Amino acid sequence: MRAFTFVELGFFAALLSCSGRQTTIGSSLGEEPPTDDAAAAPASASAAPTDSALPPKVPAPTAKLTGPEPPPPPDPALVKALVEKTGESAPTDNLLHLRLEVTPRPAGELWLVAVVNRGTESTRVRFDLRRLTLTLTPPEDEKKPRARWQKKPVPVVCKLPDGFGGQVADDEPYTLEPGEGLVQTFDPRLYCISPGGDSRLATGQTVTPKLGYPPKPPRTVWKQGKKTEEPAQQVAPFIAEPTTAPAELTAANDPRIKELVAPDVLVTAGMTDAEAEEDPTQPLKLRLVRGSDATNELSATAVVEVRARKKTQLYFRRELVSYIVHGPDGIRGCDPQPDDRAPDRQAYSTLAAGQSIAATSLLTELCPKFTFGRPGLYLVSARLDAERTGAEFGLTAFTGRLESGRQALVRIRVGDLPPLPPPEPLHVRVGQ
Repeated sequence: MRAFTFVELGFFAALLSCSGRQTTIGSSLGEEPPTDDAAAAPASASAAPTDSALPPKVPAPTAKLTGPEPPPPPDPALVKALVEKTGESAPTDNLLHLRLEVTPRPAGELWLVAVVNRGTESTRVRFDLRRLTLTLTPPEDEKKPRARWQKKPVPVVCKLPDGFGGQVADDEPYTLEPGEGLVQTFDPRLYCISPGGDSRLATGQTVTPKLGYPPKPPRTVWKQGKKTEEPAQQVAPFIAEPTTAPAELTAANDPRIKELVAPDVLVTAGMTDAEAEEDPTQPLKLRLVRGSDATNELSATAVVEVRARKKTQLYFRRELVSYIVHGPDGIRGCDPQPDDRAPDRQAYSTLAAGQSIAATSLLTELCPKFTFGRPGLYLVSARLDAERTGAEFGLTAFTGRLESGRQALVRIRVGDLPPLPPPEPLHVRVGQ
């Protein structure tokens, strides 16, 4: 069966296995992409961003490229609970009784989505997560009711950019018999990312997942002096159809489905990105302010900030900040190498408590070629190694290592490398 539509940060970007090598710093556009013979020693995707995750100062030995490992299947207990949930009464239903359901997960974990045939007829379904949208509705303060003249908060519709992951092909749909279903996992941050590389998910939001194509709204008609609404006749494409359609189709009896709508999901604090704990004894803290929603790797950027907890002197240059990138092909280190230039007195900054200094890095200048060469979602963390005390100028500048507690998101829309082929969705059956 053909493979399309799925998962992770891998269809759109898996964060698991790792392969790659340290190459000349610079852009990969216009260069030949790496082949199976040009490879790197694989690193463990489960490893935390530590010293060992950074590239060595000397070229590492090469190894045969095996390619990213497929993501692990979802927890069977979560899958079973998700399938059972599709049997509950739904706020909206369709003539085929085809149900869409989503299970949210804690921050950094993949969400589950299922389509299950709860009807009595076999159906054909185009289960393509490139047609998935997440509508975010901001919460309203119950203690401060909105005035009647004020408009409701405007929902935000999250979706993949047009053409992301390749053009949607008119492939043969999946056939689901009664009681059968399909399950996949996905990363909501891949859909809900701001231009500045921040996740749009926020505590208290209501998420409405939808799969398919927006249907035509009902028609307003007048009957016997009363205004009523009648369903509009829908036209192709459809996300689902019966294997045997009625001989005559009308707007009222048309079983074909333009869009499936799942029950709302409430975003809790545990589902949003949380920063790792920082060392409170350090006089400074390093923070990744933002990433980017980049067209290609040439425009992938990250903004890093150093903020003082108390008055501190520091020698800071953007070249002193190194990055760890978790992407479709695993983990790679971006090390600009030590700055060997001898700084003068003016190169040292004095930061009072609360003051900060920031720098923007064009990641393609610091990272090995093709680090951001594949369309998908990348998680970026940073560290700063400060080694100069300024003693020759009578200073006592901070020395030591600072690591960011927050990961920045970088979404690459077009790359020199093709998107990773997604695995097939998991086939399930009600009651099993």
